[in-house]
Amino acid sequence: MIPIVNTSHDPHFNLALEEYAVRYLDPAHNYLILWQNSPAVIIGRYQNTAEEVHQLYLAEHQIAVVRRLSGGGAVYHDMGNLNFSLIVSTQGQSFNDFRSFTLPVIETLAHYGVKAELSSRNDITIEGQKFSGNAQYRTAHHLLHHGTILFDSDLDVVSQVLNVRQDKIASKGIKSVRSRVTNIKPYLPKDVTLEAFSATLATIIGSHNQGLEPAYAWSPQDQAAVMDLVARRYGTWDWNWGKSPAFNLTAHEKFAQGSIDVRLFVEDGIIHACRIYGDFLGQRDIHEFEAALIQQRYQLDTVAPILEALPIEEYFGAISRQEVLQVLFDTSPAQ
Repeated sequence: MIPIVNTSHDPHFNLALEEYAVRYLDPAHNYLILWQNSPAVIIGRYQNTAEEVHQLYLAEHQIAVVRRLSGGGAVYHDMGNLNFSLIVSTQGQSFNDFRSFTLPVIETLAHYGVKAELSSRNDITIEGQKFSGNAQYRTAHHLLHHGTILFDSDLDVVSQVLNVRQDKIASKGIKSVRSRVTNIKPYLPKDVTLEAFSATLATIIGSHNQGLEPAYAWSPQDQAAVMDLVARRYGTWDWNWGKSPAFNLTAHEKFAQGSIDVRLFVEDGIIHACRIYGDFLGQRDIHEFEAALIQQRYQLDTVAPILEALPIEEYFGAISRQEVLQVLFDTSPAQ
């Protein structure tokens, strides 16, 4: 197995690197990538991005959103999270065989005296709490298996950014199933760093794959091809947001100055219908406000400047712009 050394922490680049490896590297070889992302939410291939994340929280904390090739649910990455990617030949390899790919992780923890187990089709747990989610993607010649390992991630952020009121959005997107999660650091000997754990994991993965060969010789052409994938796919709104399934959003909030009830229909990430009801004390026809949102991206970065340019107090009375955004992007956490 050939290690690919990746020191990038850019989630757009890192997801593009995975696709480049699984599609274009020599299928006669298997590859291993161990990598970390700066704060980001990684969305499953068939998910509705707006249904999975709090957009206002993302913007406030500068957390990126990137869609991956594989299915499954949304996950939060930060520098306390270790990701592992295995790119192997499809010859004789069964798709959805998660056990053989997760066994090295379980053995690595056993090496440090920690008992872990594959508790479902694609999750690894310690004492019933999930620390690793896994997913796969297949091309004609390569199978990509990738997984997360919560080493010392900020679990408070996980609960904030992914704790969404899904009952208010109706779509055909694959919903994430929230599980009790844990970091593995509290279970490990105190002197085990993420770097040491990563090195042990690489060695054990290699032992399952006839050993580790010298690292992949990264070329300028490889770098350029990955950056091209970032430009064409992973860095674009169309891929990360626009590929979401169509959905209807119903949101209601009551403020001291009145209530707002919003109904949106969003398709390909674009607002196609908008109706707003409530007992707010506006002076202007609310249909003017609704019309300003039609054919706009359902994205905070797009809608917020539109609201800045509108006389909000004439439409909603004493209800503020920030409160209107709160309803439109439904930032209230699930209970």
